[in-house]
Amino acid sequence: MTSSAFKMKIVAGLLLAFAGSASATVYTNVPAGANTGLPFASFGNAANPSGDSPKVGQVFSLTSDSLLSSFSFYAVGNTSASFQLNVAQWNPATNAQNQAENTVGSNLLTSTFNAVDTYNAAGGYTTLSFENLGLNLNAGTKYIAYLTSSDASVTGIQLSRTQTAADSTGFGLGNAYNSTIPGQGWQLPFNGFLSLQYTAVTSVAAAVPEPESYAMMFAGLALVGTVAKRRKQKQA
Repeated sequence: MTSSAFKMKIVAGLLLAFAGSASATVYTNVPAGANTGLPFASFGNAANPSGDSPKVGQVFSLTSDSLLSSFSFYAVGNTSASFQLNVAQWNPATNAQNQAENTVGSNLLTSTFNAVDTYNAAGGYTTLSFENLGLNLNAGTKYIAYLTSSDASVTGIQLSRTQTAADSTGFGLGNAYNSTIPGQGWQLPFNGFLSLQYTAVTSVAAAVPEPESYAMMFAGLALVGTVAKRRKQKQA
């Protein structure tokens, strides 16, 4: 093995040892695609929307610190409503799952772009996707990802949701909506029931090396350079 090849092999090994990595986790309660035959939540912000809510979302929690990279909801039928995604902490004062008066904290994220709408003709639903979010979330904290629309005339959008005894993904805690009835505020009607149908992708980055680890890496690189130099001198 030449000194150059030897040097490159050692350097590659050091870089691999110290490089961070991330593993993606997909959470979805509709692995085979949305089921439009199940109940739905009605979104709308037009005047007197008759049961619609201008903010509809999913309350969720994570078991480890994670980076939220994408979130998708599903609407019944073929629709395009200029949806934006918002993420906030759920009940920041108490972090409760449900109580008489629910609140949300300040937005941690509001998309500056509309959802990418993809219609599935066979399934009869539209996927509302938000990608490249890059939002850091903490373990054990409850959050809500909810939809709004910049189009004031939008009403009657049916968002697909499940009806199960509990969310099997371990991610979702229930469908919540902002009631148009004065004094009711945010509602989470069922704990673990009637989650919106969703797909969320998160990643957990590998631990960042400590300064001491970087010092060891640089010392190793210096040693590689010294060994290579001595080999070259002996061969001269």
